[in-house]
Amino acid sequence: MTERWRALWVLSAARVAMGFQFQAIGATAPLLREQWGLGLAEIGWLVGLFLLPGALLALPGGLLSARFGDRRIAIAGTALMVAGAALCAFAGDLETLKAGRLLGGIGGVLFNVTASKMVADWFAGREIELAMAIFVNTWPIGIGLGLLVLGPVAVAASPSMAFALTGALALVSLLLVFGLYRPAPGAAANGALTLSALARGDGLRLFLSAAAWTTYNVAFVLMVGFLPTFFALRGLPVSEASAITSTLSVTLAFSIPAAGLLIARFGRPWFIAVAGLAGWAVCLIALQLGAPPMACLGAAGVLAGSAAGVLVAAPARFLSPAARAIGLGLFYTMFYIGMGVLPRLVGMLADALGAPDVVLLATIGLVLATIALLAGTRWAMPAMPAPPVAPVPDSAPGGSGR
Repeated sequence: MTERWRALWVLSAARVAMGFQFQAIGATAPLLREQWGLGLAEIGWLVGLFLLPGALLALPGGLLSARFGDRRIAIAGTALMVAGAALCAFAGDLETLKAGRLLGGIGGVLFNVTASKMVADWFAGREIELAMAIFVNTWPIGIGLGLLVLGPVAVAASPSMAFALTGALALVSLLLVFGLYRPAPGAAANGALTLSALARGDGLRLFLSAAAWTTYNVAFVLMVGFLPTFFALRGLPVSEASAITSTLSVTLAFSIPAAGLLIARFGRPWFIAVAGLAGWAVCLIALQLGAPPMACLGAAGVLAGSAAGVLVAAPARFLSPAARAIGLGLFYTMFYIGMGVLPRLVGMLADALGAPDVVLLATIGLVLATIALLAGTRWAMPAMPAPPVAPVPDSAPGGSGR
């Protein structure tokens, strides 16, 4: 295994803890509603609170990584995730639970922005869609693991035990990065950065690509965050509701890297992404019309994964190495604003109307918006070459390389 693939696997394994900790609210929401009488709007706030710090800290996080080094900031982020999970585990009231989610979210922001730059440093200009597909795939893997594990743990023991388990996995992430990660040889040297590092037109490209990545992820978060409660309100047991919802994350975990390999071999990333997003919207419409949820969510996961690598790799295709830290900081600032606010707004609307179906309808609208924004991103990069068709032996993780 070459050094760059080793770095990718270390960062990807560490990032699983982010999705796992994020899903703690969605997996335990039915029990938290019973325990503290929470409404859907409050559940949506707790879901979004983990991501909201990114609105203020994504750009400073990028600047901190440029100033003090990527590895140090990534380690600091995982340490804050451990602390936030511990605070949630010992929470005796809603305000303490919110504080724990906020602290863990701060750590998640620092780690996510910095680790994204680390991957871009190793793979920019060479198999970036495949590398980013593998990297972002850790989010649904972590969420799927949370759906499968945290709900049953909360039922068998308590929600506090489920939160403690997320802290244990974050500690493993810290140890992985501390012990095994080494910086890319072509990474920009540490030092102060300004907006002047961005090239002309980067602002528009960052806005469009960040908006597309945001609507894509909010659609996914609405499904995994609200569907367990949605199915529970329809009479399903908590564990069964979580298991059905986990079908989406499980299939997504396979489809994201599969799409990355497909693009690496055959090219045509934009076509593959749009076709998959359109199929995802059809699956959600079928679910709304009463089709079997297990089949709909399984198919949705297969189709939705086609766009992930293309969407998240977009900034690495136009940002120079010197602009990567500040550019990705801006990218994730816009991303986290949407991720922190939109789930709460959808939850408030569902509460106000007394109609949980609103969540599903909003998700369909966000998937369609992602298609439009992806088209805009492609339009803003007309001169960008398509990713090269890569031979499998060199591009596959674990290959000998050259």
